[in-house]
Amino acid sequence: MPLKKIVFLGLLLLAHWAHAGVVLTDIQGRKIAMNDLKGKWVMINYWASWCQPCVDEIQEFNRFYRIEKDRVALFAVNYEGLSVAEQRTLIKQHRIRYPSLQKDPRHALDLGDIRGVPVTFVFNPRGEFLTALYGSQTLDTLREIISRG
Repeated sequence: MPLKKIVFLGLLLLAHWAHAGVVLTDIQGRKIAMNDLKGKWVMINYWASWCQPCVDEIQEFNRFYRIEKDRVALFAVNYEGLSVAEQRTLIKQHRIRYPSLQKDPRHALDLGDIRGVPVTFVFNPRGEFLTALYGSQTLDTLREIISRG
């Protein structure tokens, strides 16, 4: 096997296993290991209270989570970097019915720079990063992503 191919495969494996040790913390303080989410689609949605498209898509995510919560781990991340108390207020105000994370996991998950909100990062059931969905999502667009499975 050529050396370039070996190096590429090694980097691919390293990237895949790098997320296995990441532990997320939800707004209630519960720890969620990425490794424990294997077998589920993982979606991390960045939103902001000043972003009308972000607010508009919350109800779509609520519907999606209600229907697909057995197959999908969905997390909201407030892009504004607010305190937990401020986040709780916004979660209640906007009626977010899916888990929210206390802290931004973008560095731990190597998500790179966020060029705008809303954006949803998608990991497949093997824990591999699949895509970043910029712009508002609907129940149909979200279900289409996981149907590719």
